[in-house]
Amino acid sequence: MRNAGKTLVLAGAREAHGMIIGLVARGRDVIASLPEPERGVEPLPVPTRVGTFAGPDGLRDWALSQNVTTVIDASHPFDNDISNQASLFCSRHQVRYMRVLRSVWLPTGSDQWTSYPTTRAAVAAVPEGARVFSNTGWGSLPDYADFAGQVVYLRQTRMPATPSPYPYLKFVEGKPPFSQRQEQALFAACRITRLICRNVGGVASMSKLLAARQLGIRVLMVDRPPPPVGATVVESVAEALAWEADS
Repeated sequence: MRNAGKTLVLAGAREAHGMIIGLVARGRDVIASLPEPERGVEPLPVPTRVGTFAGPDGLRDWALSQNVTTVIDASHPFDNDISNQASLFCSRHQVRYMRVLRSVWLPTGSDQWTSYPTTRAAVAAVPEGARVFSNTGWGSLPDYADFAGQVVYLRQTRMPATPSPYPYLKFVEGKPPFSQRQEQALFAACRITRLICRNVGGVASMSKLLAARQLGIRVLMVDRPPPPVGATVVESVAEALAWEADS
């Protein structure tokens, strides 16, 4: 018989919204956690905690206080810190854990990709004079300290209140989704020669890769961090819901 506790959805990826809708339709008692407020999407239709946890003890204490008996990890593919914290909590407290990770992008014969293990490694490979566009996020700013190119445009969903820490780094404001035509126009206007991109996978974010392919721009692809060791991993909301029902 199914445990009557709460199902925690660690949100941040698009799949979290579909996951929560499916769980609520089943009558599950669902709560969610987001590291920061989402922009450009509807609010999650369940009680939602917003903010990071103070280490593994913070997540553990909060989850236990909420009577969490299942954790579905639909956090951003690069939020491996929260994934590892959640997996550790679940293994220690007999709580079910599952990671939702959409398929990674794979290059075609028309793409010019080189893979790198980290954003810092990708930045180190940028040649002198390169004009770079990046969507690696605010948290990656330290990785650009030794940037050797001419300029790097870093996309932000809203303009930061503080100025750029480097003279060669410029912020570009934009709210997704972006069409291939929009991305091509932006890359052409900025005279981009390199794209630094994290391999988040999925259809919604592919427009920049299609634009790079069309314009012949080289892509420095940052590999996705691995999921927690031993975790059950699925690629879609349908698979995740099937897993959740099997109890």
